[in-house]
Amino acid sequence: MKISYQWLMELTGLDWSAHEMEERLTLCGTACEEVEPTAMYMDKVVVGVVLDLQPIEGADKIRKVLVDIGGEKLDVVCGAPNVAVGQRVPVALVGARLAGGFEIKKAKIRGVESRGMICSEMELGISADHSGIMVLEPDANPGTPLVEHLGYDDYILSFELTPNRADSMSAIGIARDLAALASTRVRLPAFELKESNENAADHISVTIENPDACPRFTARIIRKIRIGPSPWWLQKKLLTAGMRPISNIVDVTNLVMLETGNPLHAFDLDKFGSDEVVVRLAREAEKLVSLDGNEHTLTPDVLLVTNGKRPLAAAGVMGGLDSEVSETTTNILLEVAYFNPSIIRRSRKHLGLVTEASTRFEKGVDPGNVACASARAAYLFHELCGGEVLRGVVDCYPNPIRPSVVSFRPGRCNYVLGTDFSPQRMSEILSGLEFGVEGRDPMQVTVPTFRPDITREIDLIEEVASIEGYDAIPDAVANIGPLFTPIHTEELFAEGVRRVLTAAGFDEMIGHGLADSRQASVLEPDLPQLRIVNPISEDLNIMRNSLVLSGLTAVAHNIAHRNLDLRLFEIGKAYFPPDPSGDWREEDRLMLLLSGNSPSNWRDEPRPFDFYDLTGALERLASHFHWPGLQYNDESYTYLDDAVSYRINVRDASVGVIGRISVDVAQKLNIKQPVYVAEMIIPLLIDISRDLVEFTPPPVYPAAPRDLALIVDESVRVGEIVSKITAVAGQLAEAVEIFDLYSGKQTGEGKKSVGVAITYRSQERSLASEEVDSIQRDIMDMLKRDFRAQIREK
Repeated sequence: MKISYQWLMELTGLDWSAHEMEERLTLCGTACEEVEPTAMYMDKVVVGVVLDLQPIEGADKIRKVLVDIGGEKLDVVCGAPNVAVGQRVPVALVGARLAGGFEIKKAKIRGVESRGMICSEMELGISADHSGIMVLEPDANPGTPLVEHLGYDDYILSFELTPNRADSMSAIGIARDLAALASTRVRLPAFELKESNENAADHISVTIENPDACPRFTARIIRKIRIGPSPWWLQKKLLTAGMRPISNIVDVTNLVMLETGNPLHAFDLDKFGSDEVVVRLAREAEKLVSLDGNEHTLTPDVLLVTNGKRPLAAAGVMGGLDSEVSETTTNILLEVAYFNPSIIRRSRKHLGLVTEASTRFEKGVDPGNVACASARAAYLFHELCGGEVLRGVVDCYPNPIRPSVVSFRPGRCNYVLGTDFSPQRMSEILSGLEFGVEGRDPMQVTVPTFRPDITREIDLIEEVASIEGYDAIPDAVANIGPLFTPIHTEELFAEGVRRVLTAAGFDEMIGHGLADSRQASVLEPDLPQLRIVNPISEDLNIMRNSLVLSGLTAVAHNIAHRNLDLRLFEIGKAYFPPDPSGDWREEDRLMLLLSGNSPSNWRDEPRPFDFYDLTGALERLASHFHWPGLQYNDESYTYLDDAVSYRINVRDASVGVIGRISVDVAQKLNIKQPVYVAEMIIPLLIDISRDLVEFTPPPVYPAAPRDLALIVDESVRVGEIVSKITAVAGQLAEAVEIFDLYSGKQTGEGKKSVGVAITYRSQERSLASEEVDSIQRDIMDMLKRDFRAQIREK
């Protein structure tokens, strides 16, 4: 959801900066993810007028254009097909930086010196349209900075909304939260609808066959429409919301949807085919050709708008091609309705379509605002399209949806939040959100129909907390109410993991728990999958059964965007087959991933990440959480390379998996570079962690270091060598470390050289050389016996 800062200022009258809006809205639960300036690519771009066009010798697609930029004339080279003499156009001067990092410089093209560039909307960062240059209004004044002429010195606020806040999917809905935070009221657009003397009800009727699926449907008739482009102020609101202007009719319906949250649809009345609207469920195998040109075979899961004879639209999802508004449209039938969210969800799923309208209807639009949205659109059709609005709206509303009333106890609110707010302050907050408040204790709160998410007292308590501000709850009373719970062991563990791995150069990724069943089958084809009954898309149709799946998806995405060097980790849940009780289970897991090259610096050249970089990261975690020694035992996994595939054990208990993704699996996921992964079970890791750090005093007695160089078979595991040496040396071995590993011509085929450093030390006395030498001989005997090692003592 995107809304412009200037639009929100219009609706609230606030003088807050864009970033203050962002911060306050986010703190109240309407999360603003980004604030992006609109004019970032308009510096040194001015209005120009095209004076002359000349062909360029030897060039078919480009021409020399003479433009006047207000007292100065420039020659520029332009290849746009729609450039014409007399047009007002945006001209980027030398030094301007356009979208995509392109800088305008003087250039000579086919012998013609170009001192600027006439720009498309895409080059100015306005939209993705680069089919031709942007043509401005005829009254644009040459030489005026483009940002000033367009009034485009604005910001775009991008919101990540929770599914229950359907009211926030509109400019007015977000403005309500801002107004409540500022103790003011929303300034709704003022308009006076002018209607003709002819009644709409004399020309159209509405019948709803399934009131549960369609509780309310309204129809208006607007005649003598003139199709054309929308004025810039309207286009700007659509563009900043991420929508492409099409024509004044379509743009008005989109604007009112963005403004009020109520989707609208305009039918070409002359193509409608009858004087009645019938809303019903589709019949089995009935056909509909949607606006995108695709024919759909329907089932009773799809709700239709029909003319009583044939379907003309999939209600709440997409219109039909037969009644589409076109350049020849002069009369329209305007639909504004309220559809049951569940039927729209089923319709959308069956049709395989997701639209701006279906997204809003699925969350739940305001049934009480349907007539107002219809009147607002009719007014704009009259003002911007020259339409004649027939008197009245045909409103079929057999079972009106009334605002609900919820009992609210101020004392309960303070108990739950651990606060001491006055009843008067609570009443002010709820009234500011446009709730009706009567009484004192308990208050009877009338919840408007635009807030279907408010059904219980606890919902009202949440509203009080969000508007007052969670950050405003005094520290002295924090953690008193039942909403404030102690930090759990899992949260402390996760925070520790984040500190260690981010310090080691890893980036945290956050997956959503959903996955593609086809990709999951590539990783582990025999592992059952937890299917989603109503997936948001076919690419996200199961609950993931491995965090590795999300990690590889992230790797493929990053590689596609040329971000090749990756150190990622995720703490999240995976979902597994039923346990003996028959229930599916979810499990907290930790995933680490490496791919690409290590960072370079003044001392070290970049090198490819390898298996030991990954085990090194695990060793850092082991040191932080005081885990017993990690062991890596051979184990085959379907998605790992057999040569680098291990089970991670601690005290003979398996806690995870580590290895290199097999080439076959990587290729199927469009990954063409080695990927090393580890996935571990968090509850098991927590069980082996120790919270307390034991202090060890600095050593008093000297160490006795010894080195061994041994040649063993390639198949011998170095970890087993370390374990056996540690067992033989006993408590006198302070450290056993591998300092060298080599295989090549000097070791012979099938052999490798291993360098082992052993540090002997006693905490009670100085060790005699004879004692150390005796242990060293025992170790060498063991290595010869158990590993058939050739040994050279250093």
